[in-house]
Amino acid sequence: MKFACSHCKQEIECDELWSGHEIQCPTCQGQLVVPPKPDAPPHASLASAKPGQARLTIGQSVAHRSAAPPPPPPQELIIQQKLKQAREGQKGSAQKWVVIGAVVVIVGVGGYFAYGPISQWWAKRSEAAKASSNTATQEVAGATSPEAAPAAPAAPEPAKESPVVPPVWSLDVAKATIPAGKVNGVISGTNFVAETAMCTAEVLRLFQGASASPDREILVYLHLNPGQSPTGHTWTVSQEMRDRSVPQVVKRWKTNPRFAPQFKAYSSGYAMKLELGEITNGVLPGKIFVALPDTEQSVVAGVFKASTTLADASGVGGSPGIAPSPVAAPTATDAGRKSAMESRYGRKR
Repeated sequence: MKFACSHCKQEIECDELWSGHEIQCPTCQGQLVVPPKPDAPPHASLASAKPGQARLTIGQSVAHRSAAPPPPPPQELIIQQKLKQAREGQKGSAQKWVVIGAVVVIVGVGGYFAYGPISQWWAKRSEAAKASSNTATQEVAGATSPEAAPAAPAAPEPAKESPVVPPVWSLDVAKATIPAGKVNGVISGTNFVAETAMCTAEVLRLFQGASASPDREILVYLHLNPGQSPTGHTWTVSQEMRDRSVPQVVKRWKTNPRFAPQFKAYSSGYAMKLELGEITNGVLPGKIFVALPDTEQSVVAGVFKASTTLADASGVGGSPGIAPSPVAAPTATDAGRKSAMESRYGRKR
């Protein structure tokens, strides 16, 4: 008998004895039930079997398949292989670029956060390597030299310049305050900073500019006794004091750099504190506060170190050639001559 598979529609031919039994399709391996036998005479269907059709017999199932399809031509196989390789290459390239991009992002973020610690570590490592190299070089030099030379004494650090602290003008000597900074102030309405200090047994000079013709200057004529040294002396002068032993203060200033400096002397009416220390190596330290009773409220105060030719406590004199040439205090005759010159030729401005 002959019938079609209910799954794959493959024509199956089997013996009538299989009618009503469950069999397996030889083509699709599906389970099916053989239909009941037809009214046709037995073995009639066996003669009508065609070559290549599936045929079942009692006890075994035999699948008669048609001949295998011919293989594709070589050119088609080559094209298919190339297409497959291209698809795989495109897929691999995309994955490769995704991986590269992820790696770049990770490296960039890590480098951003690790830059600071790595830089510090590298700087410390460089310093340690440099110090180790210097130590090794010194050890080698010391080992190769016949006699190790004594270490040179360290150069003394340069003295730090004192800061400039502006003083406060006051004619009350009890309220006078000497700032701890460098001598400075105001002379006839112009700012003053003492660039040079010189002292002899007769006069103390604090000036700014050239020694011969300073721009601004304060001179203090000490009025000491003959043979008396100014070292270790202290003066406190109030504006009420009037005595021959009171120091005379002279201010000098230039109104025009092309002209000689003007000057004015004060024998009383001013306030001053002056302290001089002991001479060491031709240097006389000291402190000063002086406020003048002028309309510009001239005031100079601070700490100074004056060069001097006076002998120190051991009797050793200072360096020669630095003795200052103090300005003579103006006298009444000089003042009269100046007034006469101004009335005759006019005052210079």
